[in-house]
Amino acid sequence: MKPSYLFTNLFSKIFTAFLLLTVMQASTVLSDEYSNSTLIIKFKQGTELFREAREFTPKNLSESLEAGSQKISRNSVLNLFMQQCNIRKIKAVKPDADFTPLAGGIERIFVIEINSGITTIENAREYISRNLQVEYAVFDHIGYSAGYFAGYNTTQNSSVVPNDPSFSNQWGLRNTGQTINGVAGTSGGDINAVNAWDITTGTNVLVAILDSGMPLSHPEFSGRLVQGYDYANNDNDPTDDQGHGTNVGSIVGAKGNNGSLMAGVNWNCRLMPVKILNSSNSGFYSWFVSGITYAVDNGAKVLNMSVGGQSYNQGLADAVTYAYNNGRIVVACMMNNNNNVTYYPAGLSNVIAIGAINNRMFRAVPFCWGGGSSYGPHIDFAAPGEMILGLVYNNPNTTSYWCGTSQATPMTSGVISLLYSVNPSLTYNDVYNALKNSARDQVGPASEDTPGFDNYFGWGLIDSRGALNQVIGIEPISTNVPDKFELMQNYPNPFNPVTRIRFDIAKGGVNAKLTVYNSTGQQVAVLVNEVVSAGTYEVEFSAGNYASGIYYYKLESGKYSDMKKMVLVK
Repeated sequence: MKPSYLFTNLFSKIFTAFLLLTVMQASTVLSDEYSNSTLIIKFKQGTELFREAREFTPKNLSESLEAGSQKISRNSVLNLFMQQCNIRKIKAVKPDADFTPLAGGIERIFVIEINSGITTIENAREYISRNLQVEYAVFDHIGYSAGYFAGYNTTQNSSVVPNDPSFSNQWGLRNTGQTINGVAGTSGGDINAVNAWDITTGTNVLVAILDSGMPLSHPEFSGRLVQGYDYANNDNDPTDDQGHGTNVGSIVGAKGNNGSLMAGVNWNCRLMPVKILNSSNSGFYSWFVSGITYAVDNGAKVLNMSVGGQSYNQGLADAVTYAYNNGRIVVACMMNNNNNVTYYPAGLSNVIAIGAINNRMFRAVPFCWGGGSSYGPHIDFAAPGEMILGLVYNNPNTTSYWCGTSQATPMTSGVISLLYSVNPSLTYNDVYNALKNSARDQVGPASEDTPGFDNYFGWGLIDSRGALNQVIGIEPISTNVPDKFELMQNYPNPFNPVTRIRFDIAKGGVNAKLTVYNSTGQQVAVLVNEVVSAGTYEVEFSAGNYASGIYYYKLESGKYSDMKKMVLVK
């Protein structure tokens, strides 16, 4: 097995015209794609810089270590480093960590603020990257939400299941063919929530909403909000001041069947608002990284990220690794630009990436405001995302419609929280396979929703009842995915220049095919294509001569197949 590889450059420079670049904080000015005053850096293990940074940076979330602080001596390595690099402040992503190695090296990741009046952020990054005690220094890129306000709900129709007045307008949960925004739907084109509620309406599973915040006193969340944090304003008050997070959080967990407003997917889950977007609908990746770390450390089982940015960032990838290795599931949106550009965190390994459909079960293009559900080989599933009802952040008595993959993502997060409600010990692979085996394939147009995996619907439309059936054993997961047919995550991932891919074949005498695809879905390499015996196999993947980017490897054996993401970073 001696594979050859052909790589193409992943990163496109296309930026969405309708995204408005705004000032993130009063003291911070933005460049076109990243902050001009902050960087995300990671110190190497065992270095003096790491030791002093870990020792002297404050142990709480809101404080930073400032240049010239009396906490550090004038001749200390950290003080000299801050002086030489024109660093004004340094702050740990995980303030309560010590020297114990953690997943993703999260204990070694810090956010620094430079004196932009003395040097440019580009020069600072280049200078810091040359320091032998620094593993990486990356720009603090910008991300945005992927949902747009569509208008207020003006009808209050009654429904029997549940009895919330606006439930008849929540077509994503129950599509009876009702007309939404002047468009008649396709009956059954939903996540099958009503049938799922016959099994469970949810328990107190903790879901983190990493977004623009949530209203902290809304009656629909009464008694179920858990303390979060506001990274946009660096305080412990993650109140929504934009609206996006309130809509997203209510799709996951508004109280159902209480005769009030609307129903979420999980009526009883706990919700943790983590504010990583400001009032202008944008946020730095350093907020994303810190928000993921906070959610994991404070017990969130599911992390909903209806946000994305076009730039790959190693700090963000390390934070996702930290979540994954701690048994958490990150669910992210594909974004709304109707293209196959990869956005992050959706494009990262071990993230469940969600595209959007409309009430006719077509890919949502255009949305109510324009654009369209983005696509590509990193998509995993599709869920309803057009004209989705949610609560309003500044009026507790009102609901409104939003459109975007931002709305499809919490539909999926809500379903995952239902799975954990019936079995809290599920692994990432258990959840993923339950969603995959129950997803409804070929429900969209034949030109896009082709048999099996495709770049527009992924494995298909999320089916909450079908996924629950898998988990509780009515349709056991092993029926479709044998215990010993498994494609493992490549290690290391991200990698440079060599990684290894392992897979298990349960039944011998069949042809096993392992192929690599680029970001546009084009097959670029065949690693294995031969009849094999039952057993465990490993292929070395050497990519020293190729460009950075995201690629996908797919294993097929008989009627079974699986595919995973891998990231090459140089």
